[in-house]
Formats: sequence, structure tokens, C-alpha cells
Amino acid sequence: MAKIFYDHLVAIDELVIELDSLDAVARQEIINLMDETLHHHVLDTILTHLPQEHHTAFLERFHRSPHDPELLIFLKQYMVIDIENEIRKTSQKIKRNLLSAVKKSKHTSLR
Repeated sequence: MAKIFYDHLVAIDELVIELDSLDAVARQEIINLMDETLHHHVLDTILTHLPQEHHTAFLERFHRSPHDPELLIFLKQYMVIDIENEIRKTSQKIKRNLLSAVKKSKHTSLR
């Protein structure tokens, strides 16, 4: 999992804890899938709220330096919403769904 500028807004610790009973390889695969899922949803949220004329500039900057905290400043200057709050809301929703799926899977595997 590479460091990304919005990581402080999207913590997956509570999801990782639910995976403690898995072997290391399976656990890491699921963590990677969760991370990718969250990443895609966060980028969708960003691009949904960022005016289209700024998409290319944002994506080029993001591709060059995904960890750069200046990306959040870039987004804030072109958005009328609180993008940090939107990222948090999106990630919480997705984490709830993922956590539910993990718990359901655990329950099903115990049968």
C-alpha cells in the first residue's frame, strides 16, 4: 500500500483487525483488495466533485506524486464542497460495506 495524500482521512485499521484469523497471504490479498476498492471510490468522489476542466491537471499531479499533501490544497481551491469530509463519508460507507462482507464471509465459513 503506497502512501497517498488522503490516507489520513481513510483509515482501514478496523477492517484489518477483522482479518487477523486469516493466514498471512490471504490476509494481505484481502487488505490489498480493500485498499484498491477504497482508492477507486475515493477517486470517484474526487472526480465527481472536481469541475471537469481540472481533472487532467489533478490526475497528472496525482500520477506524478500521489503522496503529495499539496494535492488536497489543489482540490480545495476548485471545489465548493468540503472534500475532506466527502472523502471521509465515502470511506466510512465503503468500510461499513466491506466490514459487513468480511463478517458475513466469516459467519458463512463457520457453517
